[in-house]
Amino acid sequence: MHFLVSWDIKVAEPEWTKLNQQLKQCLEGYSWVKPLKTVYVVKVSDNEEKKAIKEKLNAVAKTNQGKINILITPLMEGGIYNGWLPVDLWDKIKKRTS
Repeated sequence: MHFLVSWDIKVAEPEWTKLNQQLKQCLEGYSWVKPLKTVYVVKVSDNEEKKAIKEKLNAVAKTNQGKINILITPLMEGGIYNGWLPVDLWDKIKKRTS
């Protein structure tokens, strides 16, 4: 199972990097790939793991209200992604989505 999470940070450097690191820390311990600047395909075992990640991400956003927007997809099994990415990313995405 996997889900996509993406965020938009609406501040300039160096605060952008600090907030991005805080959000990335919410994914620690999970298998993920980043095909775009702030888009992550995250592999999880069940909905409880997704929920735990979502709660951590939302806590960072709430602490920094007005600076961060987050979008999280529903939990998915399988699926095929399409687009234009470097070849090595497709294998990394497949590893987390199959």
